[in-house]
Order: sequence, then structure tokens, then C-alpha cells
Amino acid sequence: MRFYGFFSGFIFLLCTLCQSVYAQKKQSAVSRKYSPAELKEDAHVMTAVLLRMHPAIGIYQPRMYYENLLSDFIFSLNDSLTEKQFRIRVKLILDELHCGHTEVMYSQAFYKEMNKKKLNYSPYIFLPVGKKLYLIANLSNKKQDTVLKKGTEILKINRIPVDSMINYSKHFVSTDGFNQTAKNHYVQIGFNSYYPTLFGRPDTFEVEYVDNKVSKSFRYKAIQPKTIPPLPLGPKDDSLYKKYKSASMKYRFLDDQKKTMVLRIERFSHRGDGRAYRRLFRKLKHNKSENLVIDLRNNGGGSLANSYRLLSYLIDSSANQTLSTTIRNYPFKEYTRGNFAFKFTRLAYKLIGEKRTSNDTDYFVYRIKPKKKNHFKGKVYVLINGGSFSASCLVSAYLKHSNRAVFIGEETGGAIEGCNAGITPYYKLPNTRIRVRVPAFRIEHDVCPEITGHGILPDYPTVYGLKDIMAKKDLELEKVKELIMSGK
Repeated sequence: MRFYGFFSGFIFLLCTLCQSVYAQKKQSAVSRKYSPAELKEDAHVMTAVLLRMHPAIGIYQPRMYYENLLSDFIFSLNDSLTEKQFRIRVKLILDELHCGHTEVMYSQAFYKEMNKKKLNYSPYIFLPVGKKLYLIANLSNKKQDTVLKKGTEILKINRIPVDSMINYSKHFVSTDGFNQTAKNHYVQIGFNSYYPTLFGRPDTFEVEYVDNKVSKSFRYKAIQPKTIPPLPLGPKDDSLYKKYKSASMKYRFLDDQKKTMVLRIERFSHRGDGRAYRRLFRKLKHNKSENLVIDLRNNGGGSLANSYRLLSYLIDSSANQTLSTTIRNYPFKEYTRGNFAFKFTRLAYKLIGEKRTSNDTDYFVYRIKPKKKNHFKGKVYVLINGGSFSASCLVSAYLKHSNRAVFIGEETGGAIEGCNAGITPYYKLPNTRIRVRVPAFRIEHDVCPEITGHGILPDYPTVYGLKDIMAKKDLELEKVKELIMSGK
């Protein structure tokens, strides 16, 4: 009997332990709360990584500022938080780095679980224009719904003023320096995902709107769509463009005489660009083209080698580009991967450029040389906006400095003095498993050695109103045609 009692107790303990382990495995990644001790450990790891290797430390704020900021953040973690709550807190801290290449991502378990959930969305799609918000589409597509019409101005969503929602959402857009156009740009195209994520997903939405200068309110049920269609933004598609798919480029001539080419570079791809440039600039020379319009709107960057190659066909004299780093290996390698890729990148920059070391910082200087064959000497126009970032700003900065191009649009999302990138490992924090992307290099545009905190400014600014957006106008290209006609 004594053995039987012992055996029964053992089986009960084993079953309890198995149930506990099973429950932990099945615990929701979305709703699970982490203790202050776990959150502090994650914040300590993040702090150590940032202070050891992040190139932004000391650029826009002194090192002491970030030491105090991160220390206060760790000290403030006195309550249990979900992964989402912790990520929001981290995002607000990282926004202080003023670095568009720094990001924090949810854990893979969080994304996996969220992808299986049916989430509430408003059937009405909203568009921020400046500080105002307008309705531009209806996902439910009910013909009998005539309460909220396209173009209606929205004042509040679920009793929260829209200007407060827009301003708060901007904190979650990473951008270089003190630039606001990138924040405005990405909040505009992503508002319908930002506001339910940050302000809740109720079963019933309530909006306050303007009708004949009178404020009214309307309640309606949420929907659970499988996907959210992209906003109907940007100019109408032009079937006359010819594509280089692997190089993410397309081009067309604006006139029958082929005097003006528009080159749309969607991103600076890592392959196919060399061949594409050779063909494009050969066409320009063969046709004796006088104008080249380079469209960098919404180009988020990409390959540095690609951007150097483009510049070599345009600049008239050699220019330097410098990459610097304070590390020779990734610190705290137990939380990240890719150290071999980083060392290989350092070696590659050393081989193609010139390396020097000063005060524990390694500098790799690359010289961009003009090409002699098919070099373009005509007029260059560059279209830019808040979505022009990273390598797009590199190209723009060097063309701006050499007075080689006329710029049309709005201030770029990236800073004219450079950015933090080159190679960007993700650090996975030990408890929440959220991933923090930390750039390893400082990319310095030698044409602008001073720190401005601002992007490349256009020579001819454009501002889109609601009617321009709804009509799918292309104000930048219209301005180019006007300038060419006037000989400017």
C-alpha cells in the first residue's frame, strides 16, 4: 500500500508537470505577459548592444543623452507587459536615435499567431492629407450606403481626434535626423494599419465627420477582411514604360524625338543594374537625348554599388564616400547572427577602397569615378519625396552638391549627410524574443560633412491636395515638362 501511494503520487506529480509544460507551450504569444525582471533583462541586452555599436550614438545627441535615456527606460519597467506593449515602449525609445535603418520587430511566434487571427478593421478606408483625414474607399462596397461618401472629412475615430492619432502614429516611423516628410509619407500610406494597432479594434466603430460644415457622428460594424488592399495612391499606370525586372527599373521617352527619358528606379537592386545602365546610357547617347528624369520617389534604397554605378554616368569629377564602424566583430554574438557577413563586408570595402583607423574607428573610403563611355552630359531632373531613402539620398546628395541636377518634389526621407546602414543585423532579445535591427556602419556623404538632420530639399516643391490625389495626378512630372518647355 505504501508503494501504491508513492506510485500514485508520482503519477499525479508527473501529470501535473506535463500539463504545466504543455500549457507553457500552448501559451499565447499575443496575450502572455512578461515580468519586470524579464523585461529589464531584455532592455539591458538592447542597451548594451546600442551603446557598443550603434553609429547614431553621438550623431544627433551626445552619448550621455542616450546613456541616461536607456537607463531611465530600464528603471521604468516595473509592470508586467505583453510583447506588443513592450515593443511599443521600445519603438518610442528607438525613435530618439533618429535612424531610419533601426527597427524593432515582433517575435516570430507573435507574427505566426497573429496571422491566424481574424482582426477587426473599419470597412471605411481613410487617407491623411496634412493634418486632416478623409474617407476615400469602402471595403464593404455597399451601394446603398450613402452616409459616408468619398472625400468626407473625418474629425474623430472612436472619440479620438484624428490629429492626435496621426501625430502619435508618426513616432512609430523610423527616419533619419529630424525629417518629417518620411513620417508623413508612411503614416499616409499606412494609417489604416497604424490606428487599429495603436488605438484598438472594437466590434463597432464610431466616427465624427463633417457634413455641410456640420459635425455629425455615425456608428458601424467592423469587418474581418482577409487582406487590406493597397491605397489607390500615386499617378496612373503608364503602359509605355519598358522594364528591366531584375534591376527594378523601367524607362520611357516622353517625346517622339526621344529627347527626354524618364528613368524610374523602384529600388537599387543587387543584380541586373550594370547591364541595365549600360543599355540605358547607350540609348541616351545614340538618340542624342538632352534630358534625363530620374524618378526616385518611394525608392527606399538598396545596393550601394548600384548607386555608385548610376552616379558614375552622371557626375563630372571624382567624389569620395566613407563608411565607418567602431566594431570588428558583432558584440554579444549569442543574440545575433551574420558575423561572417559583417567581416566579409569589412574586407570587401578594404579591398575596393582605402582603409584608415582613428580613435578605435575604422574608416573605409571609396572613390566614385566618372565613366568616360556613354557619360551623360545633358540636363538631369530628379523626382524625390518622403519615401526616397538610404541609397536614393546618396545619389541625390552627390548630384545636389555638384549642381548636376534639378530636384522636384518634397524633402527626402533620408538625411543629406548620410545614414547608418551598410549591413544591419537583428538582435533577438532573450525573453520576449523581439528583434531589434541595429546598423553596423555609418555611411558618410563626404559632400556634406556637417550634421543637418534634414534631407535633400527640392528646388521646386510640390504639395498634393486631396483632389490631386483622387485625380491621380503626377505633379512632379508635370513640373518637369513645364521646366523643359521653358528651357530651365
